[in-house]
Amino acid sequence: MAETLTIFTGQGYWSPLIWVAGALGTLILALFVWSRGRREYKRNTQQELPFLSGERVDNPRVDASHLYWGLAEALKPLLGRLKAWHSGVLNDYVGWFIVILAAVLLLALG
Repeated sequence: MAETLTIFTGQGYWSPLIWVAGALGTLILALFVWSRGRREYKRNTQQELPFLSGERVDNPRVDASHLYWGLAEALKPLLGRLKAWHSGVLNDYVGWFIVILAAVLLLALG
């Protein structure tokens, strides 16, 4: 008598053949979308230069400080006040986490 590759649990069933079929279907769909892409890309041209938020970037190293500069500049007063509370000690952060978690639980359960 042949065994099936199905495991029945309280939450549903697990079949490796269905997972393999789903993975193959996803791969085929991804390859189809990829094949419909544009073919104008040329290596070693200006197309490889960084392009950030509508602007060409002269420095090829672009990090998060460049990407979030406007947000950080707008929130500079708030961030300055928050830096005063930043001690770098893990115990302080765990303490604040417990205090905030207790407040949230009191609000949610009360």
